[in-house]
Amino acid sequence: MVWWERTRNGIGGLRRRFGERSVTDEDDGTGAQRQRPSRLTDAAVALLLAVADAAALAGVALFMFIVGMSHSGPPGPTPTESEDVSPLQLAVVWFIPCALAVSCYVHARLRMPITSVVQGLFCVIGTTLAIGETNMLLSFT
Repeated sequence: MVWWERTRNGIGGLRRRFGERSVTDEDDGTGAQRQRPSRLTDAAVALLLAVADAAALAGVALFMFIVGMSHSGPPGPTPTESEDVSPLQLAVVWFIPCALAVSCYVHARLRMPITSVVQGLFCVIGTTLAIGETNMLLSFT
């Protein structure tokens, strides 16, 4: 309970200090409101990032296909060798979804809703591909 009171009093002190203004919407305390980018800029950045993300995810899908084909053996009951999945492989697999999630968050904080939504959709697609590739790598062990 004491922690809550200290936190509330601290927030109240900040409000008194900044005169009931929002601390996050101001630029270095000068009183100038932070402007969001224009819709045209937002749409242009979203289109540019959509093309880059599509190329990256196509590369991941191609990589999945190549790795899957290289590990598939001839048809028939042949014993396969067990391989361990290294943490580096999993880090490579999950790098793109993590980068897309960070990009979605950053663009949301920059008040670019179109770009944030596009990055969020690619994040969902990238996460789905990463789950599939992780399952594929773990099935070879």
